[in-house]
Amino acid sequence: MRSDQYVLSCECNCTSQENTFWLINQSDDSSVVLVDASKILTPAAFEKNKAGVSDIFGLVPYCSISSESQGELVRLRKIPSPAGAPQPYCYVVDDSGMPNSCDTADCKTKKELVQRLELSIKTEALIEFKNATARLYLDEKHFRGFPKRSFVERYIKLNGYSKSDQQHYNDIAYYWQQAGFNEDSIWLLEKVISNSPERTVAYLNLADAYWGRNEKRIALGHYKKYLELMELSGKKQKIPKRIKERSEELEGVSANAVTSDLKVEPTLPAAMVAAIELENHMSAQELRLIPNGSVSWKGSVVGAAAYEDSIGSCSIYTYQGGVLGVVFLNVPCKFKGPPKLKSDRKAALPDVVYELEVFLPNRGAMVNHIVALYFDAEKNAFCSSSALADWYLSKGKNRMPDLQDGTCEVGAG
Repeated sequence: MRSDQYVLSCECNCTSQENTFWLINQSDDSSVVLVDASKILTPAAFEKNKAGVSDIFGLVPYCSISSESQGELVRLRKIPSPAGAPQPYCYVVDDSGMPNSCDTADCKTKKELVQRLELSIKTEALIEFKNATARLYLDEKHFRGFPKRSFVERYIKLNGYSKSDQQHYNDIAYYWQQAGFNEDSIWLLEKVISNSPERTVAYLNLADAYWGRNEKRIALGHYKKYLELMELSGKKQKIPKRIKERSEELEGVSANAVTSDLKVEPTLPAAMVAAIELENHMSAQELRLIPNGSVSWKGSVVGAAAYEDSIGSCSIYTYQGGVLGVVFLNVPCKFKGPPKLKSDRKAALPDVVYELEVFLPNRGAMVNHIVALYFDAEKNAFCSSSALADWYLSKGKNRMPDLQDGTCEVGAG
């Protein structure tokens, strides 16, 4: 699944060892190599079976505790145990040599066998990928390195897109979305919908993925399509409760917001970092960029950074049309996380809200603080507002904020 490599062997659930394996690389017509090993495991299987490998008579332990292999496969060799050991045999990790090139007729026969099997079991491969995804998607550590979109892209490239596989694609995209890989999920679900516009559940999963990316207005359009199809099919009673709640949250939002390209970015653009360096007479090495700490729209950015010093200092900037604007500076303080896109006011674009802790001398302690920005359509800029920040700090318990105190550091772009 990861690299188009197949391991071909003839093993049994017994005490004998095959000792001969072939690695067949489908991306290279001439690549067949012979491996001499008692067992071959994936790193995931190796880590899962830390105590050893089972055969028909019980567990065969490792001869010694071995470090986790960094390669794509772990090769094991079965050898007699030292005198006095409770088991007669044990495994050692074999990193002694590279596989041998194999150009014999036997090796070529093995490759032809894999090619024939691949044609006959391509759907089974997709099903196994889906099942593996279902097993791993809640395991953040292992799922991050699991081949997700790369596998599906290669599968479609090799086999073409088939409507018979759409249920598997939808399920895979659902697991991706649940694990937080919303962009990959959107890519696959939009492919499903473009081939089958009537596939109801795909609209629900696609809406959830956009909602997970804080693109709630786009999500709303797909929720509405899902509702329409469910009502047409007489399944209105099966509509999840969250859809009604989310639709009500965004009720009254202007239609022109649906195509907004407002999104959270992983880091600040290089030009903005250079402008911050110039403004503060410092090098980029002295800046600590907040992960996913910036929000972009139509080439403009609101971004957060902290300075590497002993007391901790925070800053929030805007960058538009090559002009740097300072929204917030404070010491000592620290960010509580990346910005949040808030749609509580049901405005055309969500507000950008940073949560921080700042030091108040009169209290002698760190307290919660919010920097909130709203979008000014005339200036095509985000403006900071203390009234809006107080409103979010009170969790919307006060009256709707008066934004006349708004300050826009950057004018129209």
